[in-house]
Amino acid sequence: MFLIFDTETTGLPRNYNAPLTDFDNWPRVIQLAWQVHDEQGDLVEVQNFIIKPDGFEIPRGSEKIHGISTERALKEGLPLAEVLQLFNKSLSTVKSIAGHNVEFDISVTGAEFLRAGIETNFHRLNVIDTKSLSTQYCALPGGRGGKYKWPTLGELHHKLFGEDFDAAHNASADVQATARCFLELIRLGIIQSQHLKVDPSVVERFQQLHDNPIEPIGLEVEAYHEKEAEPEVAEPIAPSANLTEATFTHLHNHTQFSVLDGLSDIPSLVAKAKNDGMKAVAITDHGNMFGVKKFHEVCLMEKIKPILGCEMYVARRGMHHKENNKMDKSGWHLVLLAKNRTGYENLMKLVSAAWTEGYYYKPRIDKELLRKHSEGLMALTACLGGEVPDKLVHEGIEKGEEALLEYKDIFGNDFYLELQKHPSGNPEMDRKVYEDQLFVNKELIKLAEKHHLKVVATNDAHFINKEDADAHDRLICIGTASDIDDPKRLQYTRQEWFKTQDEMKQLFADIPEAIANTNEVVDKVEVYKLNHDPIMPIFEIPKPFESADSYLKHISYEGAKIRYGEITTEIKDRIDFELETIKKMGFPDYFLIVWDFLNAARNMEVVVGPGRGSAAGSVVAYCLRITEIDPIKYHLLFERFLNPDRISMPDIDIDFDDDGREKILEWVANKYGSKRVAHLITFGTMAAKMAIRDVARVQKLPLSEADKLAKLVPDTPGISLQKAIDEIPELKKQLKEGTPEIQSTLKNALTLEGSVRNTGTHACGIIIARDDLENYVPVSTVKESVLEIATQYDGKFIESIGLLKMDFLGLKTLSIIKDAVENVKRSKGIEIDISTIPLDDKETYELYSKGETTALFQFESDGMKKHLKELKPTRFEDLIAM
Repeated sequence: MFLIFDTETTGLPRNYNAPLTDFDNWPRVIQLAWQVHDEQGDLVEVQNFIIKPDGFEIPRGSEKIHGISTERALKEGLPLAEVLQLFNKSLSTVKSIAGHNVEFDISVTGAEFLRAGIETNFHRLNVIDTKSLSTQYCALPGGRGGKYKWPTLGELHHKLFGEDFDAAHNASADVQATARCFLELIRLGIIQSQHLKVDPSVVERFQQLHDNPIEPIGLEVEAYHEKEAEPEVAEPIAPSANLTEATFTHLHNHTQFSVLDGLSDIPSLVAKAKNDGMKAVAITDHGNMFGVKKFHEVCLMEKIKPILGCEMYVARRGMHHKENNKMDKSGWHLVLLAKNRTGYENLMKLVSAAWTEGYYYKPRIDKELLRKHSEGLMALTACLGGEVPDKLVHEGIEKGEEALLEYKDIFGNDFYLELQKHPSGNPEMDRKVYEDQLFVNKELIKLAEKHHLKVVATNDAHFINKEDADAHDRLICIGTASDIDDPKRLQYTRQEWFKTQDEMKQLFADIPEAIANTNEVVDKVEVYKLNHDPIMPIFEIPKPFESADSYLKHISYEGAKIRYGEITTEIKDRIDFELETIKKMGFPDYFLIVWDFLNAARNMEVVVGPGRGSAAGSVVAYCLRITEIDPIKYHLLFERFLNPDRISMPDIDIDFDDDGREKILEWVANKYGSKRVAHLITFGTMAAKMAIRDVARVQKLPLSEADKLAKLVPDTPGISLQKAIDEIPELKKQLKEGTPEIQSTLKNALTLEGSVRNTGTHACGIIIARDDLENYVPVSTVKESVLEIATQYDGKFIESIGLLKMDFLGLKTLSIIKDAVENVKRSKGIEIDISTIPLDDKETYELYSKGETTALFQFESDGMKKHLKELKPTRFEDLIAM
């Protein structure tokens, strides 16, 4: 005898490996159905029960799947113990139990037996899972590691019988379908005697009795879902007079720095806000602050109040848990907005910690860290992915309320309940999103009133204008590596554009307070500066020196004795002038730090370049061996490097051999601290050709056509797609007269061009800070580097916030010189000091005059070779002139 069973539950467990005694982990069973069949396949018993909830509710998310509401279960259900006793009685008559993905049903039912304190032989029976035993037979692609994926019950049923079955996600219907599949798999020899733990003769007899495919049993199954109607879309309500006069501010917006998710470029977003009469606007990118500094500058330039924020990921079990792929890799969304400079600094710490400590698929924080850094911050419950909305839908009102009270305890009256409405007009999408939004909105309004909180309307904007929805759809496909025709891909509702105030007022005309309350949030936000005077790292001064000034002066004159021998009045005056300027501008520590790590580099036998750029005009730098060029000899001006009348950070480009660069970076990180030394972040954007190829790929345009289209764009550096269309007739023709697919590719590529596609690190830019960088700039992690972190603001903004940037360049040219010197020593026994080679060697200048300068730094281009042949240099000054 075989028992085939199925359950419907209140949801899914947080951890599938948790013990069954962890009752908080395992969902409740709300429907239990089973059939018993004998060895000939004949039906012996059919049972189907709804279980009456006792101390729990059925969440909306589960109700949407199986159609059983709390009200219905209370009305029609039987007590759990009564159903389990009947189930136990049937179990006592069989040797095997079967189901599709039966391990889940065994676990949730086993937990219910333990809750009820009822003994059972449940876990001692032979188990047959039609899911795993039919995987090879169904041969469905898409499993991990190139293997076949497990078939759903519907996929298995269709494979076996060429037809679907009705009332899926009703335990009774699923049991009926599973039983039919189970028996058919026995008939086909896929489930064999060893699986069933019976003598082979039993299976042979069954197969003799069933020459043809197993027929449906024909039992009537009641569908618990009401007949699906088209989602109701409320008639537009005209905003009241009070609402018409009220102003609205967008508090939840994603820019292109929500990489491959947001499409809005910052200048366009701020411009639209300004043109619509908004007085403020927020930035809340996913898990990062990449665009915050740029956003702040653009807003102030446009005289709009910037609201700086981030949509954080809150880890479900804690940010340091990184074991459970399914649970830990994603987090609940939470929008944070800074009220003031303190809030901004706490936001930087939270975002930085999310990357450096909590990163697991996403940068994550947790509530413990939120409590520590909540001062000056406001919080919004976010979209349906926020903890409060998610629990309202999937775990019930009580769990949602518990989560809400946790956040209220952290943020007090700075915690706001976020309402969203995205009626798409697509029935399937509206059932999936809009109906849940309306449900969540209704419950949040009740909870707001109960707990003296306020609701705010947002639109979770991801693109600027309504007509950008197609391009945004392609962007999501690019980011998720999906095709546009993949029905299972991530899709937005197409309502996430940056709506005007009038559009938002009409959308929320029935909840006018949600519009008005955005003004309260705006009023709490102060306008504060992000820019800062230079914040120099501090160099540890050896005794008996009392200041960086005095120590710098000492080593400068010691170096001058080595460089010049006799220190003339001219040299002394120049050194004193430079030292006074350096002191006045606050840069002694800077010179000491550079001097220190260059000494370390030479001690590690790292080749250091002679110096270039304006720093070559400093005698102090020359005396410290930061540079190898004598500014006095070559009449170089110090004022080009540092000028008290033009306050700017010093900029010394420092060259190392390729291999040595990593060594010295590691030395600097070890000396000053890994949290104080960082790479500069860079942002890779979609250029014209890349935009065409990306869009063509997700739209499945043939590769040959995509390649032909991309090659029509000239190779001119920095050329835009629009300019290419204006200049290339064939490209313009394809946009206007090409196939619909080609026109669509070009149209969407035009919109996507310039979008941030990826992050990287600057080839040479390094930041050294006075203390932990997260106090001045948000940081993220980097891969494949001796340094652990990178700034989240790129090089354009680093100096303005007071941080010191140094350029550590790795030059292959220096590596070649290093190898050549070592080879000469090894083969000829001659030691060469490259820093003392003569600058008047006749044969060398003859090579220059012939243009034979391949691989010679700054003289290897075709243009330079041409000029060398014309100039025919004979002295070093000729090369300087070039």
